Amino acid sequence: MNHKIRILPAVLALLWLPACAITPQDELSAEIELAEEISAAEESAPMGGEALSQRRIEMRRAKKDLVHFHATLDSLNRRRDRNGQQLFRKFLGTYLGTHVEPLVSGEWQSHHPELAAMDASLRLITAEILIQMRETSRAQREIELVADRYKGHGDMIVSYPIGSQGTLREALDTLRERKWWRG
Repeated sequence: MNHKIRILPAVLALLWLPACAITPQDELSAEIELAEEISAAEESAPMGGEALSQRRIEMRRAKKDLVHFHATLDSLNRRRDRNGQQLFRKFLGTYLGTHVEPLVSGEWQSHHPELAAMDASLRLITAEILIQMRETSRAQREIELVADRYKGHGDMIVSYPIGSQGTLREALDTLRERKWWRG
């Protein structure tokens, strides 16, 4: 019996030793990787219920923001405020990358009946803003992405031009013409 008591701490120490090899940083890295995998899976998975409602709210908010940003950029361009344009363009680039692109990155909402028109509208307004920012190559990529993604849905009603509604076909034609106009 006494012999078993002496061996038990040695066995426990051997079992505990591999656990010591994992550092807190390793655990943190593993948690970050898992969170990124979950986040990527959530972004690509179709939504329903509360998640769908939340996505719709986020997309409406982004659209409203983009409409206001469009007006601000238009005002800066009309006043030829170069310093203001430069500062605001930096802000817009960051906003598009951190708020808008994640919202429209999944392809599933392009096929979702409740989100497709809003997704297309966000992309069209983004292309309009890119044109205003004189980033015509990025605007062209966005226009072509919308045309490819919504092929066969030219009669879908979208919120473009800004402040009105029209068909997707008309919006794409307007943007393609607008891209080269410097106003």
